[in-house]
Amino acid sequence: MNRWVSISAGVIIAVALAVLLVIGPKTGSVENLRATLLSFGSWAIVISALLMVAQAIIAPLPANVVTITNALVFGPVWGSLLSWATTVLGASLCFLLSKTLGKPFAQKIVGGSIQKAENFFKKYGLQAMFVVRIMPFVPFDAVSYGAGLVGVPYTRFLLATAVGIIPSILVYSYLGTLIAGIYWWVLIGMLSVALIAVIVAATKFTLRNPQSAPETVTSSAS
Repeated sequence: MNRWVSISAGVIIAVALAVLLVIGPKTGSVENLRATLLSFGSWAIVISALLMVAQAIIAPLPANVVTITNALVFGPVWGSLLSWATTVLGASLCFLLSKTLGKPFAQKIVGGSIQKAENFFKKYGLQAMFVVRIMPFVPFDAVSYGAGLVGVPYTRFLLATAVGIIPSILVYSYLGTLIAGIYWWVLIGMLSVALIAVIVAATKFTLRNPQSAPETVTSSAS
């Protein structure tokens, strides 16, 4: 069974990467990607799915660009469902690849982010899987690869991913038509708000637990 899963995953990845290499360089914005997808007619849904899977593995194209474009091409409802399903599929493939090929492969794909993901899980435990999925500033792909390395059960990984990505998928899909022209400014705004929220939460935690501050400084210095 594992052999066929690996073979199927390999085929999907190979096709997705081929599509990305052909189409990816031509699409740097929502409007360009929208025009490209529409040019494929009835095959647009397949091309979009392959792009989402490919970007999850090697991340050369922002997933949010694909999500917004899906909403513009297929409508908010069907676009959201397509983005959600393909994002979960891409994340699952990253999880499978890290478990099969190990840390050296994951490091080549996502670089130093994989170590940060591992350290996060070791520090806060596997139950933090859902928390990182709803945080927009946490590297999505690094978490997928890292979860496979530290032993997160796939069922927990799948549930946390499937539920955790719903808010961002809905936001980008339903507001896609409004923010398509100012995507990067909206993204910067969302990340800024998220960063401020984290700083406030960290400050409150430090004030409530002053004894943890020296430990944090020591661990950072090491």
